[in-house]
Amino acid sequence: MALDPSAAATGPGADEQIEPLACGRDAAVVWDHAADGMLDEHERGCPHCAAAIADAHGLDGVVHRMAQEQPLPPPSLMDTVMEAVLDTVTAELRPQDLLALDSPAGPARLSRPAAARVLRHAVDRMDGMRARSCRIEQDGVHLTVAITVTARFGVDLASVTARVRQMVVAAGEQALGAPVARVDITVVDLWDEP
Repeated sequence: MALDPSAAATGPGADEQIEPLACGRDAAVVWDHAADGMLDEHERGCPHCAAAIADAHGLDGVVHRMAQEQPLPPPSLMDTVMEAVLDTVTAELRPQDLLALDSPAGPARLSRPAAARVLRHAVDRMDGMRARSCRIEQDGVHLTVAITVTARFGVDLASVTARVRQMVVAAGEQALGAPVARVDITVVDLWDEP
């Protein structure tokens, strides 16, 4: 489960560090300790470290589950594909709507809305946070993400936004295969559960 958001800090934007957890620990180090079964006393008792570990396990489970799924196409798939082909032929897809990604099979392209959906899904799985919108820009191979979120009333905004940043960086690298150099987060609303 070696999730390492600090790996994103090797290219442009490397001077911008990922914020530590509210307790001061580096989430990547906590994740590695959890993966190795070597949590120290602080990490075992700290709610911030526990939340970061739970988020990492959740993301890891989602990524592995998605990789192992063999979805069955719906019966209408052929009609949908043909409609998309016709739409592409009649209205050429704009290159700025695609992200260039590296893959084991060579260069690939992914639509920005699809990539944004992946990143929003990673945030939506977090306790106390919901993604509203996500905008992705690409500079070379690095991504810059601007995401708006809503938070459950009463959560520690500094802690949960730091976790959002870490989850977006990890999802960008693990699910999209693209390093995220910067994540701008705007909290636009609070919600309360009965």
